[in-house]
Order: sequence, then structure tokens, then C-alpha cells
Amino acid sequence: MGNNSEIFQIATEEQYRWAQSTLNQQNRPPLMLRLVMSAFEAYRRARKYGWSRAWNKYNVINFQSFKLRPMQDQALLALASQILDALNDSVSEEAREFAHDLLTDTQHLMGFVFVHEITENKLRYEGATLSLGRINGRRYRDRLDIIVESRIENEESLGLSRVRIFIDPYRRETKDILWEGVINSDWNAAAYALFDSLSKVSLAWAEDTQRWWQHWTVAYIDYFGPRQWRLTKSLFYVPPEDIDVDTLSTKKQAAC
Repeated sequence: MGNNSEIFQIATEEQYRWAQSTLNQQNRPPLMLRLVMSAFEAYRRARKYGWSRAWNKYNVINFQSFKLRPMQDQALLALASQILDALNDSVSEEAREFAHDLLTDTQHLMGFVFVHEITENKLRYEGATLSLGRINGRRYRDRLDIIVESRIENEESLGLSRVRIFIDPYRRETKDILWEGVINSDWNAAAYALFDSLSKVSLAWAEDTQRWWQHWTVAYIDYFGPRQWRLTKSLFYVPPEDIDVDTLSTKKQAAC
């Protein structure tokens, strides 16, 4: 349902408010709610409303979503800082200053961990996003994402294969990302440590309901759902054997 936004589009703030009200009421058929949600997300994404960003959406299934507790999860933040410190000179001073300011903003910093599967250029990965941000004005969010991913070959997860970084504060004058980059090799120790830490988070927090981020809207968002691939070796959480992934996927599709 990747082209839902082409079927139904939101072009004005009045339509946006109608869509928001329609979604909140939850009293329309599932197919309509999926169409409205897709258009609603497209409108928000184009204006950088809220948390979500394009790189968390396309060809992605987020099968776990957790709430970060910045004051308790300082080890993860320290690893993020070390990874950013090791970036080369292609990162602008503005991007570095923003990232440092965000990571040390103990009063406003908020975050999530998203664990996902993604297909890109016919290659498959599993991985996790350390997603950090803060409110910037009523509707907008500053964002800093560090994504660590493992290539899948022959149904086995190979270990750290790439690190993607997105430095994206809200800026009134432009919607462009301030800086983004992909590191395919020569990772520093912090990158390996973050991958290992988020792999463990995926397993440990799967049973910690206080860490789960859940919202009824995910039932109508294409990039949330159960795991799609059966792997002989995974480095992230796999549902218990008595849970049939194909059945869960079918249930979600039935909501259409």
C-alpha cells in the first residue's frame, strides 16, 4: 500500500484537521483509516511535523518500538556521542554543534529505539535505530538518528554491516536534512558497541512492557508490523516459536 497517498491526498490545513479528527474517532472502516493515515503521514512528513522521518518509513518494517529514558540510558547516549566524534570533516560545524547540543540537553532530550527489517537495492538488513530528538515549537521536532544494521545472507544475520546517520534539526528556512551519511566499513569501537547494545535491548526490552511504545495508529501504518523473514540466525528479537509470523502478517493485511 505504498501509494495510498496518491489515492487520497491532503492539501490544506482544513483537510489535515479533518483527517486528524477522523483518525482519532476510529469509527471508519479499516481500509479508509489506512488511506487517511497514509495521506496524513505524507502531509506531516513534508512539513516535518512530529517525530517520523522518511528514512524510518520506506521498505522498512519496525517490529519493535521502545521508549528511551535518557537519564537512565546514558551508556547508549555516550556511544552515540563517540560515533559522532569519529566522523570525518564532511560533517559541518553546524551539524556537530547541533548533535552535541541535543545529546547534552538533559531537560528536553527524548528518544526511542526502533528495531527493524529493511530491503534496499535488493539487499536485506536487520537492525536498530537509536532515535533522539526534542520538541522544537508546538508541531516540530529536532532529530538525530543513528542506525546500525546487519546484512542478511542465506537467511543468516552477518553482524554489523553499515551505520547510517541522520542529523536533522527543524529549521524554518529549509526542510532539507542538515547532514546524512552511510559508513560501510572502518567503524570505531563505539559503533560495534552500539550494535551489540541495541541487539541486547531488542531481547531484554521485549519482555519489559514499561519500555514498549505502543499506539493504536500503528495498525494502520505500513511501516509497523511483525517480522517478515524467517532467519536461521538473527541478532535481534524473534517471536517465540508458537507465534506464526505468517499468520500475524495475514491478520494485519486483513485490516485492509
